[in-house]
Amino acid sequence: MKRSIWITVLVCVMAWPVHGQAPGDGEAKVLALERLWGEAAQSRDIKAMESIFDDSLAYVDIDGRLMSKAEVLADTKAVSAVEVVVQSEVARGHKNTVIVTGIMRLRGLANGKPYQRYGRFVDTWLYKSGKWVCISSMTTAMRN
Repeated sequence: MKRSIWITVLVCVMAWPVHGQAPGDGEAKVLALERLWGEAAQSRDIKAMESIFDDSLAYVDIDGRLMSKAEVLADTKAVSAVEVVVQSEVARGHKNTVIVTGIMRLRGLANGKPYQRYGRFVDTWLYKSGKWVCISSMTTAMRN
Protein backbone atom coordinates (compact mmCIF):
# COMPACT_ATOMS: atom_id res chain seq x y z
CA MET A 1 0.00 0.00 0.00
CA LYS A 2 2.73 2.49 0.97
CA ARG A 3 4.66 1.61 -2.16
CA SER A 4 1.70 2.28 -4.47
CA ILE A 5 1.07 5.65 -2.80
CA TRP A 6 4.72 6.67 -3.31
CA ILE A 7 4.64 5.53 -6.92
CA THR A 8 1.45 7.55 -7.50
CA VAL A 9 3.02 10.64 -5.86
CA LEU A 10 6.21 10.21 -7.90
CA VAL A 11 4.29 9.91 -11.18
CA CYS A 12 2.23 13.01 -10.35
CA VAL A 13 5.30 15.05 -9.42
CA MET A 14 7.14 14.01 -12.58
CA ALA A 15 4.15 14.84 -14.76
CA TRP A 16 3.36 18.16 -13.10
CA PRO A 17 5.95 20.39 -14.83
CA VAL A 18 5.04 18.96 -18.24
CA HIS A 19 1.31 19.63 -17.82
CA GLY A 20 1.59 23.42 -17.94
CA GLN A 21 4.16 23.58 -20.71
CA ALA A 22 3.55 24.44 -24.31
CA PRO A 23 4.49 21.95 -27.01
CA GLY A 24 8.18 21.74 -27.89
CA ASP A 25 9.87 24.10 -30.31
CA GLY A 26 8.15 27.13 -28.77
CA GLU A 27 11.05 29.37 -29.72
CA ALA A 28 10.91 28.31 -33.38
CA LYS A 29 7.13 28.75 -33.52
CA VAL A 30 7.32 32.20 -31.95
CA LEU A 31 10.10 33.31 -34.31
CA ALA A 32 7.86 32.27 -37.22
CA LEU A 33 5.06 34.37 -35.71
CA GLU A 34 7.47 37.30 -35.37
CA ARG A 35 8.18 37.06 -39.12
CA LEU A 36 4.44 36.86 -39.81
CA TRP A 37 3.94 39.99 -37.70
CA GLY A 38 6.51 41.94 -39.76
CA GLU A 39 4.99 40.80 -43.04
CA ALA A 40 1.47 41.56 -41.83
CA ALA A 41 2.50 45.05 -40.71
CA GLN A 42 4.08 45.75 -44.10
CA SER A 43 1.02 44.58 -46.02
CA ARG A 44 -1.40 45.98 -43.40
CA ASP A 45 -2.98 42.55 -42.93
CA ILE A 46 -5.05 43.41 -39.86
CA LYS A 47 -6.65 39.97 -39.65
CA ALA A 48 -3.25 38.27 -39.34
CA MET A 49 -2.07 40.77 -36.72
CA GLU A 50 -5.32 40.39 -34.80
CA SER A 51 -4.76 36.64 -34.51
CA ILE A 52 -1.25 36.90 -33.01
CA PHE A 53 -2.00 39.62 -30.43
CA ASP A 54 -3.67 38.80 -27.13
CA ASP A 55 -6.71 40.94 -26.31
CA SER A 56 -4.83 42.34 -23.30
CA LEU A 57 -1.77 43.35 -25.37
CA ALA A 58 0.41 46.09 -23.86
CA TYR A 59 2.40 47.71 -26.67
CA VAL A 60 4.98 50.48 -26.25
CA ASP A 61 5.75 52.00 -29.64
CA ILE A 62 9.20 53.24 -30.71
CA ASP A 63 8.01 56.81 -30.02
CA GLY A 64 6.98 55.90 -26.45
CA ARG A 65 3.21 55.65 -26.90
CA LEU A 66 1.48 52.99 -24.78
CA MET A 67 -1.09 51.31 -26.99
CA SER A 68 -3.77 48.62 -26.69
CA LYS A 69 -4.41 45.93 -29.27
CA ALA A 70 -7.19 48.02 -30.85
CA GLU A 71 -4.90 51.06 -31.05
CA VAL A 72 -2.06 49.07 -32.66
CA LEU A 73 -4.45 47.70 -35.28
CA ALA A 74 -5.94 51.14 -35.96
CA ASP A 75 -2.46 52.66 -36.23
CA THR A 76 -1.43 49.93 -38.69
CA LYS A 77 -4.49 50.64 -40.85
CA ALA A 78 -3.79 54.38 -40.88
CA VAL A 79 -0.05 54.39 -41.55
CA SER A 80 1.33 54.78 -45.06
CA ALA A 81 3.63 52.14 -46.51
CA VAL A 82 6.23 50.87 -44.05
CA GLU A 83 9.10 48.43 -44.36
CA VAL A 84 10.01 46.37 -41.29
CA VAL A 85 13.39 44.64 -41.36
CA VAL A 86 14.46 42.57 -38.35
CA GLN A 87 18.24 42.60 -38.32
CA SER A 88 18.73 40.20 -35.42
CA GLU A 89 16.59 38.38 -32.90
CA VAL A 90 16.90 35.77 -30.19
CA ALA A 91 14.09 33.76 -28.58
CA ARG A 92 14.33 32.22 -25.13
CA GLY A 93 11.65 29.89 -23.80
CA HIS A 94 10.55 29.71 -20.17
CA LYS A 95 7.84 27.04 -19.75
CA ASN A 96 4.75 28.55 -21.47
CA THR A 97 6.42 31.91 -22.20
CA VAL A 98 8.90 32.97 -24.88
CA ILE A 99 10.80 36.26 -24.74
CA VAL A 100 12.13 37.60 -28.06
CA THR A 101 14.76 40.33 -28.16
CA GLY A 102 16.14 41.91 -31.29
CA ILE A 103 16.99 44.90 -33.42
CA MET A 104 14.83 46.20 -36.25
CA ARG A 105 14.79 48.91 -38.86
CA LEU A 106 11.65 50.78 -39.85
CA ARG A 107 11.47 52.66 -43.12
CA GLY A 108 8.47 54.57 -44.39
CA LEU A 109 6.78 57.90 -45.06
CA ALA A 110 5.44 60.32 -42.45
CA ASN A 111 3.71 63.50 -43.62
CA GLY A 112 5.08 62.88 -47.11
CA LYS A 113 8.70 62.68 -45.93
CA PRO A 114 10.75 59.50 -45.84
CA TYR A 115 12.13 58.28 -42.53
CA GLN A 116 14.32 55.46 -41.26
CA ARG A 117 14.46 54.44 -37.60
CA TYR A 118 16.23 51.72 -35.69
CA GLY A 119 14.93 50.13 -32.52
CA ARG A 120 15.72 47.42 -30.00
CA PHE A 121 12.63 45.39 -29.10
CA VAL A 122 11.44 42.95 -26.45
CA ASP A 123 8.33 40.88 -27.20
CA THR A 124 6.69 38.54 -24.69
CA TRP A 125 4.69 35.59 -25.98
CA LEU A 126 2.41 33.32 -23.95
CA TYR A 127 1.10 29.87 -24.85
CA LYS A 128 -2.60 30.39 -24.14
CA SER A 129 -5.65 28.35 -25.12
CA GLY A 130 -3.58 26.14 -27.42
CA LYS A 131 -1.72 28.85 -29.32
CA TRP A 132 1.07 31.40 -28.97
CA VAL A 133 -0.04 35.04 -28.57
CA CYS A 134 1.95 38.21 -28.04
CA ILE A 135 0.99 39.76 -24.69
CA SER A 136 3.56 42.56 -24.53
CA SER A 137 5.88 44.41 -26.89
CA MET A 138 8.24 47.31 -26.36
CA THR A 139 10.59 49.02 -28.78
CA THR A 140 13.27 51.52 -27.76
CA ALA A 141 14.70 53.90 -30.35
CA MET A 142 18.39 53.49 -31.21
CA ARG A 143 20.72 55.86 -32.95
CA ASN A 144 21.47 55.05 -36.59
